[in-house]
Amino acid sequence: MRPRILAMIMVMVMVMVLPLSSCSKNLGPETLPSTTITESTEPTTEPTESTKSTAPTETEPLPPEPTSIPLITMMPVKSYGQLIVTGGNITTKNKTPVVLRGVSSDALNQCSGFFGAETVKTIAEDWGADVIRIAVPADKGEDTYISSAEKYFKQTCEIIDLCVSQGIYVIVNWHNDNNGDPNANKKKAVEFFRRIAGVYADSPNVMYEICNEGSGVRSGDKKKRTVDWKNSVKPYAEEVIKAIRAIDKDNIIIVGTPDYCRDIASVAADPIKGANIVYSVHFSAGTDGEDLQTKIFNAKKAGICVIATEWKTTDSSGVSAANADSTAKWLDFLEENKISWCNGFIGGNNNSNANALLFGSERYSIEDIFAGHWPDGLISESGIIVRDRLLAAKGTKKPDTVYTPPENKDIPDDEDAPDNEDAPDNEDTPEP
Repeated sequence: MRPRILAMIMVMVMVMVLPLSSCSKNLGPETLPSTTITESTEPTTEPTESTKSTAPTETEPLPPEPTSIPLITMMPVKSYGQLIVTGGNITTKNKTPVVLRGVSSDALNQCSGFFGAETVKTIAEDWGADVIRIAVPADKGEDTYISSAEKYFKQTCEIIDLCVSQGIYVIVNWHNDNNGDPNANKKKAVEFFRRIAGVYADSPNVMYEICNEGSGVRSGDKKKRTVDWKNSVKPYAEEVIKAIRAIDKDNIIIVGTPDYCRDIASVAADPIKGANIVYSVHFSAGTDGEDLQTKIFNAKKAGICVIATEWKTTDSSGVSAANADSTAKWLDFLEENKISWCNGFIGGNNNSNANALLFGSERYSIEDIFAGHWPDGLISESGIIVRDRLLAAKGTKKPDTVYTPPENKDIPDDEDAPDNEDAPDNEDTPEP
């Protein structure tokens, strides 16, 4: 290195060090900044392929999927009309057995905005459901019918009206979920069903499910006795049924049963007197099996009319994967015994494997979900099983569809168009 350049470097170093020493003379040595000059780490040569920046690039958006299309034009209510109970079966007025198949909502306070016109239309026409069950939140809380009666009465009526317009049946479920004793809010239940019956007594679409799963400890019981049929659910049901029948003489009333809707044997031994009363059972295909099926079969044999208003393809927790084999066995059992059913559940904001839709999917927005006509990528494994079974019951199946991107409006001139000798002639291309 030339002497003149070396001297200039030494002067620059001294100029940098002197101010630092002067400004920091009263500070401890541990606070002094380093004055060591380090060599530059910047490469002096062009980076190789292995050292070039690997900064992430934006992921290409996935192409849109084909949405579902209407496949079912039949309106169940137009076909079956007013339903009654005859000999342990749901039937038409001329006593022809009817098996209704459909889906249940999650509690409506978990489904805000979901059950609009397109959702109901999709469930009825694209999936082929005969019935939708509406789970009205009926526990004490900040956002339930107990605290917000007008909100949930209005919302329930709006969904019922959509089902009526769609020509399907609708089960209005008083969904006491956290408190298993329906007597805890019996006065509110009587009020609610009087109001619903007052509006829909003349509508053959509507069925009343007056309590959910009987379970836990009796409300206000210091002895901590279990919610049972004789002392808890039956007396509650008799009072609510009396209130409904004062307004609506005909429409079916569904009564939940104890032990999370599994104790159908107690009902069979001591049923409620009255016409057009049905009793609900719930099951999880991944947990429940032949023991519960035997109880249901024996109840049917005793003349009890049963409906499965809520069931899962998974285990009882909803955490396991859908069990297709067990689900098929259960649904075959229900068909053989002419038992109607609603899969639970569709909608809601949780990502349980029992949910028919993938609410946690990053590919779809909440607007995509609320728009209905869901593509397969938005439907869970459980939802696919249920949808396909619904369509099969109607003698059809989801068609094989292929997404066709929209035509490009900026069509190039012939002279600019790329050669494509292998493209088929237009006359051989099938019409869309």
